Amino acid sequence: EDCLYLNVYTPNLDGEFLPVMVFIHGGGFKWGSGNTSLYGPDYLVDRDVVVVTLNYRCGPLGFLCLNTPEVPGNAGLKDIVQAVKWVKDNIQNFGGNPGNVTVFGESAG
Repeated sequence: EDCLYLNVYTPNLDGEFLPVMVFIHGGGFKWGSGNTSLYGPDYLVDRDVVVVTLNYRCGPLGFLCLNTPEVPGNAGLKDIVQAVKWVKDNIQNFGGNPGNVTVFGESAG
């Protein structure tokens, strides 16, 4: 699946590393997206926060479990864990402080 994207929104950077908020979208683990059509970053970016939104596999592609090595289940949650690891490893390149990251969401997020 070609779905593992994240978006990084930054205010004007002045060299100071800013707090980071990672938003996980809702949708009951069935649907959803980290795009800006529902969840805009403007409020937080205007307050000098780096905002990251992400996508993860939903529905059967993300949460089907067959109790086999090929389909062990919870791929969607593993996507989220990998995205948060990426943020910790790379957010400094976008003006964010890797030591000040808050993960939050709505509904399933």
